[in-house]
Order: sequence, then C-alpha cells, then structure tokens
Amino acid sequence: MMTHKIFNRASLRAGAAPLALGIALVAAAPAFAQAASTAAAPAADAAPAEQEIVVTGTLFRNASAATASPVTVLSSEDLAKRGINTISDAVQSISANNAGSMNQNWTGFNFATGATAVSLRGLTTGNTLTIFDGLRTAPYPLADDGHRNFVDLNTIPQGIVDHIDVLQDGASSTYGADAVAGVVNVIIKKEIRGLHVNASSGISQRGDAGEQRIDATAGYGSLSENNFNAYVNVEYQKNDPLYARDRGYPYNTADLSRICASGTICMNNGILSGIQSNGTFLGLGSTKVPFVRPYNAAGTGAIPGSRFQMLNPSAGCGTLKAQTLTAAQQTNTGGNAGGTAPSVVCQEDLVQEYSMEQPRTSRFGTTGRVTANVGSRAQAYAMINYYQTKTFSQISPLNFAGQTAAGGNIFVNNPLLLPVYVCPRNTVGACTATNGTLNPNNPFASLGEQARLSLRYDRPRQTFTNSQAFRYTAGINGSFGDDWQYTADVTKSHVALKVTNKNYFFAQHILDVVKDGSYNFVNPLANTEAQREYVAPTNVNRSSSDLWQAQATLGKSLFQLPGGPLQVAVGAAYRHEAIDNPSANAPNNDAPANRYYSINAVGVEGSRNVKSAFFEIDAPVVDMVHLKGSGRYDKYSSGQKNFSPKLEAEFKPIRQLKLRGTYSRGFRIPSFNEAYGLPTTGYITAQLNPSVPAQKAFIDAHGGNAYATQQYSYGLTATGNASLKPEKSRAFTAGIVFEPISRVSLTVDYWNIHIKNLISNADYSGVITQYYANNGVVNIPGIVVTPGLTDPDHPTALPLLGDIAYSFENANKEIASGIDFSAQARFSLGGVRWTTKATASYLKKLEKIIGGEVQRYDGTLSPCDVTSCSGAPRWRGTWQNTFDMGKATLSLTTYYTGGYDLASTDYGGKKGDCANNVGASVVTYNDGVTPVRCRGPKFIVTDMTAGYQVNDKLNLYVNVLNLFDKKAPFDPSAAYSLYQYNPAWASSGFTGRYFRVGARVDF
Repeated sequence: MMTHKIFNRASLRAGAAPLALGIALVAAAPAFAQAASTAAAPAADAAPAEQEIVVTGTLFRNASAATASPVTVLSSEDLAKRGINTISDAVQSISANNAGSMNQNWTGFNFATGATAVSLRGLTTGNTLTIFDGLRTAPYPLADDGHRNFVDLNTIPQGIVDHIDVLQDGASSTYGADAVAGVVNVIIKKEIRGLHVNASSGISQRGDAGEQRIDATAGYGSLSENNFNAYVNVEYQKNDPLYARDRGYPYNTADLSRICASGTICMNNGILSGIQSNGTFLGLGSTKVPFVRPYNAAGTGAIPGSRFQMLNPSAGCGTLKAQTLTAAQQTNTGGNAGGTAPSVVCQEDLVQEYSMEQPRTSRFGTTGRVTANVGSRAQAYAMINYYQTKTFSQISPLNFAGQTAAGGNIFVNNPLLLPVYVCPRNTVGACTATNGTLNPNNPFASLGEQARLSLRYDRPRQTFTNSQAFRYTAGINGSFGDDWQYTADVTKSHVALKVTNKNYFFAQHILDVVKDGSYNFVNPLANTEAQREYVAPTNVNRSSSDLWQAQATLGKSLFQLPGGPLQVAVGAAYRHEAIDNPSANAPNNDAPANRYYSINAVGVEGSRNVKSAFFEIDAPVVDMVHLKGSGRYDKYSSGQKNFSPKLEAEFKPIRQLKLRGTYSRGFRIPSFNEAYGLPTTGYITAQLNPSVPAQKAFIDAHGGNAYATQQYSYGLTATGNASLKPEKSRAFTAGIVFEPISRVSLTVDYWNIHIKNLISNADYSGVITQYYANNGVVNIPGIVVTPGLTDPDHPTALPLLGDIAYSFENANKEIASGIDFSAQARFSLGGVRWTTKATASYLKKLEKIIGGEVQRYDGTLSPCDVTSCSGAPRWRGTWQNTFDMGKATLSLTTYYTGGYDLASTDYGGKKGDCANNVGASVVTYNDGVTPVRCRGPKFIVTDMTAGYQVNDKLNLYVNVLNLFDKKAPFDPSAAYSLYQYNPAWASSGFTGRYFRVGARVDF
C-alpha cells in the first residue's frame, strides 16, 4: 500500500522494480563496446580470470550473452588517465550526457542542492537509472526541479570502483521503471589485496579552487588461494569555493556596459544604482546602505516632490562607491528615471561581492567488503558503505521589502514603511503618541510622516548541506545440480540530508522589528547577532530517503543451438522505497506572514512497494545470428502495473562486421510530487521587448526605469495532479560494429525514443504575450497568473508578471532520436604504444508535443524547464589519446560540445528567429532590440595526464586540466543569465588551467 503526505519540498519519482545482476565487462571489454574498458587499475589485484563475469543489461553471467545495446565502459584506469577523480565527473564526461544534467556549479541555484546527476539522451535525470553493482540505491531526498528523483553520483568512493557501464538504451525490461533513457551501472571491485594509497593536491593557475584528496584501501586474502578476500577503503576530498570575483571581465561584475555593439549601444550596467553607458540613470537600487523617503501618515503615498535621502548621512556610502548624479540624471526625462533619486547614490555590485561559481565541498567515505567462496560452486559477499558530502554555497542578499515565497497565500511587505511611533512588541491596538515613542529609525517621525525604507541585507543567503548515505548489500551467486545458475541479493540504503539556510528573512519578524524599533536600520552594522537571528532565523530542514530491495534469479542452458547454448533465466524482486522531506517553508494560509522570503515551499512524504517478475531468453541461433528476448512485469502498491518487453538481435556475416539492433518498451509512473504535490516554484529570468507594442507601452508607463527595462524574474509554480497517467515509452536502436583488424574497432548506432503521456508542465508559452497585451489578464485553460511586486515609483501601473501557476499534466508525447559514434585503435610505434578512442553523440531530434503544439529543443537553449536554460546541444564528443612508453604514460583527452540556437522554445521562442526570442531568452543591448548573441558558442577543452612508474610500488602523476587555458565563451542568455557563460558545458573554462599532482603507493 502506498501512503502519501505532502508538505511541499521535493518529489519522489516512481521507481520500478529493479533487477540486479548483471554487471561487469571484464577489464578488457569486448571491442564491440563503445569505449572498451582496459585492464583494471594496478592498485588492486583483479579477480581470477576463471571466475564468471556479470554483464550490464542481461541476467546471464557470461560475456557471450552481452547485450546488443550500445554500452560505454569507463574503466578506473581510463578515468585516471583522463584526470577524473569522481564518479560524477566520469559519467558527465560521456558524450551521451545531454540536456538536463546536474553538475556542482548548479549547487547554489538548484532545487536538489548539494547533489549531481546525469541526463542521458537529454530526457532528464528522472529517466536515467543509476545503480551500483546492478542494485538500486536510495535516491537523493531532494528532487531535481522539485519533481524528478535521481541518485546522487557522489555516494560511492572512487577508489573502489572497477569500472562504470553506461547502457545507452531503454532497459525497463531488465531494471524496471526509470530506465527509459539508459542505465549507469557502477561496478565495485570484488577483490583487493595489499595496501594502496592515492593522494593528490590541485590548484588553478590563478592560485585558487584548491583541492586535496586521499584514499587508502587495505585488503587481505585471495579468492583463488584462500577462498576469501576482505578489504576496507577510506576516502576524503576537499574542494575550495570559487567566486565570480576570482576571474576577469565580464564574469566578475554586474556591469556589462563595456560590451557594445556600437557607440553607446551597449549592454546594461546591472550594478545597483549604476550609470548606463549612454549616461542615463535608471533609478535608485536597493543596497546595504539605507535610504528613506517620506510618506504620508496613512502610508498611502509619498510626500509630493520628495526624494530619497540617506538615512545615516554621516556614514555615507561606507564600503560602497558613492556616485553623484547630474541634474539631468535626477529627472524622469531623456531616458532617465531618477525623479525621486537623491543627489548622491551608493552603487553595489552584487556579482562582485557575493556570486559563487563553485561551492565549497568536502567528501568523506568508507567501505568494507568481504567476499568468500562457498564450496566449489558458489560465492557470497557482504558490503557496507558510508559516504558523507558537505557543501556550502551562497547567493546575493535579500531586500527588506519583499514577499513570502510562493505557496498558499502570499504576504507582501512592499513598500516597507517605518511608522511614526514604535511600541513594545506585545502592544494591543494602535501605536500612538499615548503608548509609544517616536521611531528612532524614522527621520520624518517628528513631522508625523512615515518613511519608506530602501535597504538590502548586508549578508548573502547561505546554504549548507550535509548528506549522509548508508548502504548495506549482501548476496550469493553460484550453481547447483545440472549447471543451474542462481543469484540472490539484498540491499538496504538510507540517505539523511540536513539543509541549513541562513540570512533568509522571516516576514512576521520583519514586521515585528519595524513596529517596535528593535532593529537598527540607521546603522545596520550595530545590530547584534541575536537581532539578526530574529529577522533572519536560521532555517534547518532534515529529510531522508530509504530503499530496500531483495531479488533472485535462476538460469540454465537448456540445449545446444548451432550458434551456442540456448539459455533461459527468470527472476523476481521486491522493493520498498520512501522519502520523507518536510517543507522548509510550508504554506500558512491562516497566518501568511509567518513564512520566509525566498525559501521554496516544496516538500513530500510518501512510500510504496513494488513487486516484479522478469525473464530473459538468449538464443544464439547460428554462428551469424544471435537473438535475445526479455520482459518484466512490475506491480506497484499505488495501483499501477506494467509489462516491459525487449527484443535484441545481432547478425555477424563475417568476423569483421556485426549488425545489431534492439526494440523495447518502458514506463514511468508519476512521482509523488507530480501526483500529489503542493506548489513547487522555480524562477525564470526574462526581459521586456520594446519592439512589441504592448511591452513598449508597459515600459513607457513605468517611465523607462530599471524596474521595466532590465531583467526580472517570475515564478513557475507547479502543483500535483492525482489524475496523471503513467508515461509509456518505446525505444529502438540499430547499429553496426566494424572491426577490420584486431586493433581497430568502429561503431555507429541510431537510437529513437518515443514517450507518450509525458508528464510535463502546462504549456504557458503564450502567457507573457497575453499578460502585457491584456493588462494582466490571461485566458489559458489551467493557467493562473499572479502579478509581481508593484513598482513603488509607479504604484498604479500594471506590475511585472509575478507567477504562473498550473498543475502537472500529461502532454501528448516527447520524441528523441540521435546517432552515437565510437572508434578505438591501438598501435605500436617503436617503443611507444598508442591507444586512441573517440566517441560522439549527435542529437537529431528532441521535441515535445503539448496540446498539439510542437516544441523543438535539439540544438537550442531549450528545454529551459529541464535544463535551466543550459540547452540541448546537438553534438557532444570526446577523443582520448594515450601514449605508453614503458614506465611513462601521457594521455590527452579533448571534449567537444557544439553550439546552439539561443531560442527557448518552451518559453515562446522560435529557433532561427532571433528577433522573436528577445525577452524570452535572447539578451539585448540597452536599446532593447539589438541581440547580444543569437547562438550559444561551441566549447572545446583538452585535459592532459602524465604518469611515471618509479618502481613497482610508486607511481607519480600530474593532471593539467584545461591544458590550453580555454576561457568559457561569453553567453549572457545561458542559465537565466546567472553566470554569463554556460555552467553545464563550459565550467572548466571559468576555472581555467588547473594543475593536480599526486602519487599512488602500492604495498
């Protein structure tokens, strides 16, 4: 039975019964894998060659039964040669990882803060299943974008990973739901002997972004000689933060006015109270220096003719830059909006002061494993794993004037008015001269006037995460009787997450200190920690996820076919999964002010059980033809059930050539949040387009001030829908493997995935047009629109769009297709062994059909709902060249990500129509119509690793990441303009050339 209780913080994705098994292309994987694995890393002795292996994507435990699906294999040795030291970086480096992946750069702005995940085929993190040794593990308690559950890639120590299989094909018939786009299977080393230590330290060429890492593994026993092996591993890694101010222009400032098309047609100066390149002033910005303006006693309007003035003139602008305005800039004419501005303003650059590009991260993990032979025909194992990840990130501080986060009734505290009199906090009734005193924060109190306050907090919003993953696994596999093969596995995992948010205002407490005068707005630096904690109380939220799974398989070769034995396997599994993620800022319709500004209200609690039965038949009909069929039936305690079949075929007319293809069906049930969730809000950056008449009229109504002309944010608030249908998918692949000689292998695979009943956001692409054309009225079924905060200088004018609310719905369908390429060759050049490997993925189509309307995403900045406007580039590729010179090795790896059109088609953009995309995703110069860019640039980066084997116990190595110090291309449209480059594909370009030196010691 499924239980559910929603508070509004993360979504639990439907899982589906897993199968476990499988896994492990031997250290020298077949040439038919896309990127063949090489031998296991020398730090750990490999398992004896005569032992059976496990292959990802099949129930059978022998190499001859390997799947016909495209598979990329990343061996531990390959990762070391490429300078990759985390599972997350390893998987995200593959070319099939596309739109919607999550890397560490998103931590500060991500729903699932502190975690990373992969998105195969651009079909979101929720359609890529991540497993360890063929078994599922508990998902991260927070969901991607508030509704897609995924497994955090940072929960297994790198030091014990043998290799990673990435199955790039639908695998629901083997592993159940969530495997629509593919499977990432992390294979743990079975046997380690001796003591192995790997220590490294890294730093960027600029002297920052430091990294320290060490792992140590001690193992004893030989499975072949002693019938057992036991090992213990410990790993620690620490990464220092990296800030925007640590790099050069234009990433280190909000002032982009030095980037010009011609003359004074330049980008906007986003510094608060900044002067534009053409000399205009767009209005007073709210900074950490307090300004006030007199309002009438009733608080209904400003005193006519009044201007803002410093609340504490003697302190001046403090650490901020003072800017004296000209008489012209203090007017509301000639492009200026300074009619209420003082003669001197204080300028604050929030990017320079607060923006963090990479979080501070620390990781600690430990693993213990015991493997033992049980008689001559069985082997058992038990493993326990603990991994802790801590992160710290920050974003810019809040304004004191604001509103509570979306979810339920919103309390608006704007404009923020300081009263004439202040009274003790528990005063009943009005505060007047008879029971109060003149407000020390209000310089106009003696005149009987209120004061409108313009002030930003002087501390950034900070988020600390502490994730602890516990995993216990045990199993046995072997044979009995007439070569009956069996496996039995059980696993239990638990993830405990603590998220601490600091410096987020609590609305009611702001009202309290305004009314009683207990907070010093005149000199904010004079406030005590207790006073600060009152207005911005530390918010601590604890959440968890759990999963336990038991499964077993039984298989046998029935009889001999001309091409080999006919094998049949059956299995059954039972799984329980649960998430408990209470809201950190739950709706409160009875007292709307008793909530935080800015903290998302999303949360969920739920659990479900899944029963599964599955089978597989492997039929090598003749030497040239190999067929395979599999199927899985899953039944959920929440009422859904599904059968997922898969067919595979291989045709090998000659030794050098193999044709392969697969056909499968898959499914995904609605996650808890998708079905039952309370409001989940994400924020979009947009800009009005003055070439559109209705938007030009809006700008004019606001005097052309910064409120109307610069970028603004509006919310997208999604609510669960209990009537959602499960998604159903169909996938097929068709490929060719060509091995002209034993040292050369080439593969080409076409893939196609079709998802119907796609669970999606509503189509709100027409909202912006209707909102500004119809004076805020939007008539789109299923859409509710809320205006944003009013413009204090034009309180009667239509406010900016504030929020778009809707329920999740089943879209018509989503279609994705593409082509994967790989090539591998090995050559001997005198005393040098040269190995070259290349993989590339071409995204031919990625589109969604909602209400009969097609939204085409491939090769664009879309889908922003999934990628946070980082895009779906059509081309991604890697090329690795390794030169082995005996004791010395040198490896160069180049990563390529293609460019993309800056259209955000899910926000109303049109690919190829740059002018149409202005405001939706294309950023303009200050004339409001000239695009800065119409296409996002490609990015190519090369990493180098060199190693030297000093003796049989010591290996020294150096990594030079971003060898040529390639700079991240300027892309102001990407990622909602938060970074000025694309963090999904070009983050290494922001860091720049990076050095890491290390040593491996084996005893």
